[in-house]
Amino acid sequence: MSFRRAVVGGALVAVAVVGYLAGMVPGDSVRATVDHCYVTYDRQEQRHSRCVGQWTRAGRAVSGPVHGVDVGRQWQVLTVDPDPNFEWEVTIPRSARRQAVVANQTRAYVVPAFVPVLLMLLALLAVAFLAWKTRRRGGWPKLQARRLATG
Repeated sequence: MSFRRAVVGGALVAVAVVGYLAGMVPGDSVRATVDHCYVTYDRQEQRHSRCVGQWTRAGRAVSGPVHGVDVGRQWQVLTVDPDPNFEWEVTIPRSARRQAVVANQTRAYVVPAFVPVLLMLLALLAVAFLAWKTRRRGGWPKLQARRLATG
């Protein structure tokens, strides 16, 4: 196998894996629904949060941690006393309930708004590249035959 084919094959596999992780497989969702968020404070009074939500993978509903949710300071605390983990549950505004994510079967990671657009552009570029390669490959034997006939 030539080096060029190996590079093209590796690039296609990379695009397929990124597409799978981004939810571009039928039955997948690129959005997670955030169900619960909790805040806690460490010994240095630094605020930390954790959120739990659900999404779909290959048509199957999955729930688990959703990392990277930007829990705002204005989100209201639902409980006066902390739970056994010293966490307070906070309300989730409607605007933050649905998050664009990259997910697998165990956890989801929130991505910035431009990443899904970037992934779609990469997918379109991959399709255009394959079409160009196929068209070029289809025309190559004809060019080779012309060169042999003329030269």
